[in-house]
Amino acid sequence: MNEIPSQSAEGPPIITVGELKAELSRWPDAAAVTFRCPLQGQELRFYRVQSPSSDIVQVELNQYPETPPVVPA
Repeated sequence: MNEIPSQSAEGPPIITVGELKAELSRWPDAAAVTFRCPLQGQELRFYRVQSPSSDIVQVELNQYPETPPVVPA
């Protein structure tokens, strides 16, 4: 998968629907999608998609209970 642009001084990176569709189009329909938080080494699970406005798509994820966050030393 292509790397999403790194975070800038303006805030976290943003990926557009077009960029997401282009990336996902490379994969077969039956391919599994997993979500991870690399900063905490934790797996996330898909919860739902919402649209708070006509030009914003919000993907909500939940922490997966079997992968607790990594506590910094």
